[in-house]
Amino acid sequence: MSEETCRLASYLCGIKYAELDSDTVDAAKKCIEDFIGVAIAGSAKKESEIWKKYYSERKSLSESHTFQLGFQQMEVEQAAALNAVFGHVMDMDDVHNASIVHLGVITVPTAVALGEKLHKSGTDVIESVVAGYEAGARIGEAINPSSYKYWHTTGVVGPFAAGATAAKLLNLNEEQMLNCLGSAGTQAAGLWEFLESGAMSKVLHTANGNLCGIRAAKLAGLGFTGSPTILEGKRGFVRALAAEFNLTRLTEGYGRKYCILENSFKPYACCRHTHSANYCIEKILEKNNFSIDDIAAIIDETYSTAVQTTNDPDPENAYAAKFSVQFCIAAMLVLHDLSDSVFTPENVADPRIRKLMSKITVKMDPELDREFHDDPTQWSHRITIALKDGRTITERVDFPLGDAKNAFSWDMEDRKFRRLTEKLSSSERENLLDKLHSLEKLDDVSALFK
Repeated sequence: MSEETCRLASYLCGIKYAELDSDTVDAAKKCIEDFIGVAIAGSAKKESEIWKKYYSERKSLSESHTFQLGFQQMEVEQAAALNAVFGHVMDMDDVHNASIVHLGVITVPTAVALGEKLHKSGTDVIESVVAGYEAGARIGEAINPSSYKYWHTTGVVGPFAAGATAAKLLNLNEEQMLNCLGSAGTQAAGLWEFLESGAMSKVLHTANGNLCGIRAAKLAGLGFTGSPTILEGKRGFVRALAAEFNLTRLTEGYGRKYCILENSFKPYACCRHTHSANYCIEKILEKNNFSIDDIAAIIDETYSTAVQTTNDPDPENAYAAKFSVQFCIAAMLVLHDLSDSVFTPENVADPRIRKLMSKITVKMDPELDREFHDDPTQWSHRITIALKDGRTITERVDFPLGDAKNAFSWDMEDRKFRRLTEKLSSSERENLLDKLHSLEKLDDVSALFK
């Protein structure tokens, strides 16, 4: 019998901060900073306000900070769930391309909230985040791209990633980690159907992932058992979610390179599958001089998963526009911006943007799709703009800005953090940044917010 779940549990238990190289530690700190900045900005969104109201009606302990103005404290599970909502609502949180998973939102909320409650050090939190990214990325790679048609991967692998993160902070042994993964997997959920109406379910998936993971780890610590073959079993997670899968992704390459080093950060507040197209337009605008009225037609050639996820020529609302490559291309051409403020009902209805959208054709290119399947980290778009005077402009992007192969520097990440947290006072923002930069030196992670 295969033992992929058992081997993964043993591997996760063996991840130790003392054995992490400086690049891995640096990557983890950057991921934590990126997520907290995005969450602070997202804490004022409508979905976030609804979740705050939901928890305001419940009595709560002051155990862990929420990533919002004032950094209020709540019970650990509530803080983790809220921070997961805050950090995912704008679609600016990180992505691991090969697994198609937003790993920060299903690890950092659990790591910080539980780390605060347990008075864990910065090194403990970094270690737990690296382990959580490892679990989420490997399981996501095992089921994708096949699973992605129906299942929001971040939601379904969320319990595993958060569970591994929590298990590390709770110092669970291998048997307990295995039970944690078993209980995490049986709670997995998250369907894409919400995109049809632009419903708010996406952030529910991330909140639920953290809650399920924390629950699975705590129960395992108390002796509660879970399936030891939850991943590879005949009626287990992988076979249930993916028509085509690769179980070797769960175990190959242990110790060679941590998945957190392959992570990508978002400069645009929309689905990552649009980002190479968006960056194509940025480069076209930098190199060429034309007006939007000069455009006769636009063709976007890309890989199958991008077509499946973002080919929406008529988004009905602002959230759906984040998953419409036609809207993103047109908005970038008209507004030269794809920050969260662009995705509004007014811009979705803007006649200039709508007129351009009607000129855009999105299609799967066999060459780009083959390259995506050969290298799941490469999410290519090739944009061709035909102008009315007969000129043709073509630009191709394989790895957009923020991708692991076109990475953010610390300066770029800090600029993103400062832009997203502009409502904090200057001293509060810089104090938090300084602590995030030296996270490994904190004896108690709760000092971040004091």
